[in-house]
Amino acid sequence: MRTPVSFLTLIIFAALISLYSCQKEKAINKTNLLFIVTDQHPLSCVGAYGNNIIKTPNIDELAEAGFLLQNYYIAAFACSPSRASLLTGRYLHNHNVFTNNVLLDPTIPSLGAILSQADYHTGYFGKAHLSGSMYVGRESGDGTDYMHDSEPLDPVGDEIKDYWHYERIESDSGWVTHRVESGLGEDFPQLGFQEWAGGWRHYKDWLLNHGQREFAQMAGNHDALQSAPEGQHMYSKLGEQYHMATFFTEKTQDFVRKYQNNNQPWAAVLSFFGPHLPVAPPSPWDTLYSLNDIPLPANLVDSLKGKPRSQNKSELQYVLGQWNNDQYRDYISRYWGYSSFIDDRIGQVFKTLKETDQWDNTIVFFTTDHGDMIAAHGMIYKLGSNGYEELFHVPANLRIPRLEGTGVKIQQLVSSLDLLPTILEAIHITPPAQIDGKSLIPLLNQSTDTHRENLFSEIHGAGKDGKTIICRNKQYKYVYHWLSNDVDELYDLASDPGEMHNLYQDEQHQEVAKQMREKIIQWAEETRHLYATVIKEKHFRTTQ
Repeated sequence: MRTPVSFLTLIIFAALISLYSCQKEKAINKTNLLFIVTDQHPLSCVGAYGNNIIKTPNIDELAEAGFLLQNYYIAAFACSPSRASLLTGRYLHNHNVFTNNVLLDPTIPSLGAILSQADYHTGYFGKAHLSGSMYVGRESGDGTDYMHDSEPLDPVGDEIKDYWHYERIESDSGWVTHRVESGLGEDFPQLGFQEWAGGWRHYKDWLLNHGQREFAQMAGNHDALQSAPEGQHMYSKLGEQYHMATFFTEKTQDFVRKYQNNNQPWAAVLSFFGPHLPVAPPSPWDTLYSLNDIPLPANLVDSLKGKPRSQNKSELQYVLGQWNNDQYRDYISRYWGYSSFIDDRIGQVFKTLKETDQWDNTIVFFTTDHGDMIAAHGMIYKLGSNGYEELFHVPANLRIPRLEGTGVKIQQLVSSLDLLPTILEAIHITPPAQIDGKSLIPLLNQSTDTHRENLFSEIHGAGKDGKTIICRNKQYKYVYHWLSNDVDELYDLASDPGEMHNLYQDEQHQEVAKQMREKIIQWAEETRHLYATVIKEKHFRTTQ
């Protein structure tokens, strides 16, 4: 008689089903985080923001599966200050990473340290630029010799040395820099993350392990071995196989697989060095878009009349009159190709999340540290001290599985400061004290329709022309060059989205200009700006 055996079998089978269900439920309740950051990525290089030609299906999928932030702005410029604001939720003057190659104070709570302390497995793969110079061992120091016109080659492996960083030295009119011999570069775990892979030592070792010694002696970080100087068509000699974007993608995939069955959640930052200059995507991505398909921006031709004199000083960036339209189109085409290449790598990580059944219990954020002028106002690259939309208004998409919403476009003004508190609230961690960001969760779950009335962004370069505070509300943007005697900027973004007409000296807009300067002064005082008193002075002179 088989009944007892069958009954026992059913009991065992039911127990296994119950155990499997509990384990699966536990895995689903474990909320992971994937935070994707690109570098110098314009809004126009993401299809979900209205570009119907460019191919960015994976970033677009994220927006379609979650939320797209229509009016998201970075809080600090350029690379290092912006990244410090992303990871700490603080304004530039409250984290003190005022320029590139500065150390982020490890006592300031930041994403990696917070999540590591909360028993997350944490990993950072890619660019950080928050522990000194990235190009240690290179004679030029800051990595500007992208083309390797002269010897010697870069050191590799244990030969890498000469780590250095900038320290902040106080002055009466803003910070100045002092070079100090020490730092971690991109080569060692930092920022509270437990696992680490950077674009210098680790990437060079990866190339060596693949038998690519010549590449390892020359490439790293932003240096992708471009085939030609800017102004000509270029591509990366590394190809897809040996590109640093591929290296970081593989490291992130390995991390995701490593902890897929672990009881602890994981958090990974995937931080690409592209599509930052040199705009040299690997083939075939450099020719993905025909020049005939590339539209030129409506604000390409700008004489810069009535604007700060500093904007047309850089011949490297303000190339109007030097370049023809096909050169502009080629630059945009390469930018689109590089963006599509990075999107393809992002798609590989998404595929790994889905294959390991982690897509539905992983929060995914995508954003960038700043934009590129990409031919607007006749400019390329990132011209310091200006506050144009192309640099500060950047893409940001997110998906939080427990929040309902597919393809929702958030219209309210959002700051990059707001991502850290949003992440922490989404995973039920209390944010640290003294952060400047505001969680987006009430906005996303529609418990409120208000967020920020004004947005503020800051640039704090070394010279007088480089000290700028930007205030943006629903209609206007004011660009306050508070230490320079040069003209400020006021734009009506409702009627002039291309920022072609500076209304600062227009009689009908004097009251608007005055009110926005007053808001900047109030902001500086309320957020404990070190130079709040100096920031007032130009306003008082202008008013008088």
